[in-house]
Amino acid sequence: MAALTTHRDFSMARSRKTALTIHLTADERQALMAWQRSTTIPVGHARRERIILLLADRVPISQIADTVGISRRFVYK
Repeated sequence: MAALTTHRDFSMARSRKTALTIHLTADERQALMAWQRSTTIPVGHARRERIILLLADRVPISQIADTVGISRRFVYK
């Protein structure tokens, strides 16, 4: 089972906290984590769930982009 990386795992000085925040209930977080691990949903959907989970964990946008492998611009979308 893959472990989800949280903001505590990042230690780059150049990253700032973002004003973009997402608050998830425990049920929402559990559903997103299950969908992210699913092998039957499209890769783009799993990537989106990972972005949402990282945003909810208050990971900086630049770190999310690096982790997921996309540009910062797409994280904001």
